Amino acid sequence: MRTGTIRKISCAVLVAAAVSSCSMLPGSGSESKEKGDEGGRTYQDAMDAMYPGVLDAMKPAMPGVEPQESSNGNSECGGPDLLDGKDGSKVVSSHVVSLIGLASDQRSPEELTSGVVSRLTSQEGWQLEQRSDSSLVGHPGGVLKYVKKPGVGTVMISAYQFKTTSGDAIPKLYANIVTDCLRNPEWQKE
Repeated sequence: MRTGTIRKISCAVLVAAAVSSCSMLPGSGSESKEKGDEGGRTYQDAMDAMYPGVLDAMKPAMPGVEPQESSNGNSECGGPDLLDGKDGSKVVSSHVVSLIGLASDQRSPEELTSGVVSRLTSQEGWQLEQRSDSSLVGHPGGVLKYVKKPGVGTVMISAYQFKTTSGDAIPKLYANIVTDCLRNPEWQKE
């Protein structure tokens, strides 16, 4: 009788161990969703969630000025760890929007960036980040601010004045929209 009870307990323990170890295998359970193998926000979803708000926050700073836009492309950031290299299962995407003002616009870079930050943070989900780098390298007097949408991405907002050959100071307002490292739906494991 004792042997039968021990066998039943041993079988129950083995089954429980097998079930729990299966849930810890790569590609199973919640770990799979965290790594971006299935479901969850994509990098394009994140860009779509940030871009319109950033553009809406920038346009009032320089009404009538046509935005100049370019993509900084995508960077692979997926994979198990840095030593194995990164794969395309997850991606960071970046897009740049800039507005170039008129020489008659005498507002300071601080005033331009603060206006954009204020309009952006008044939208749901955006928050100002405190970072140590608040000036632009190579642009004395330039201002740099970061606004984050948690779980989606960050926008680097900057403004500075550049001198034309005729000596005019022209204001430039710049936003670099960068997604978090998020799922790439086009990536297929081979």
